[in-house]
Amino acid sequence: MTDHGISSDLEFRKWILLQPEGKTLLRCYQCGRCTAACPIAMIDESFNPRLFLEKLILADESLAQERLIWTCLTCEQCEVRCPEHVKIPEILVLAKVRGLLSGNTPQTALDRARAILSEGRTILVSEPMHKTREKMGLPSLGPPPVAQLGKILKELGTVERVESVESRYGGAEGE
Repeated sequence: MTDHGISSDLEFRKWILLQPEGKTLLRCYQCGRCTAACPIAMIDESFNPRLFLEKLILADESLAQERLIWTCLTCEQCEVRCPEHVKIPEILVLAKVRGLLSGNTPQTALDRARAILSEGRTILVSEPMHKTREKMGLPSLGPPPVAQLGKILKELGTVERVESVESRYGGAEGE
């Protein structure tokens, strides 16, 4: 049994199926509409939500090591197009959790987590972005509430999880 309570990929699949969003997995009949709707799949043919779901359905051990799952934008276009309303983005988040717990986290994902902890966002707001927002009549973004966000993330255990992954695996795996 691993330190996160999941000892095999079959157990991982069972665990996913016990989650509210994971229960939708078995409705997938591999039509491929999710991949056709995916903006990442449009520019990178190796990114394929349908194949990710297939790996989960078949309890394929390689999904949690799949570096491409971290590329998902969670835009939910796959879920919108899915005729069975499979919760694909949420299922991929569960696979990311598995990867995180097993030390299979790309450095970019850890960098994003660190940016949220220190800056309150993953993308720094540049002067051109401020000007574009102003031209579009959008409100100024202002500084993010880093102190409050840090408090929330600490309470949720996010800070400790990021630090644990970095200390156990020397940062991220494979980068």
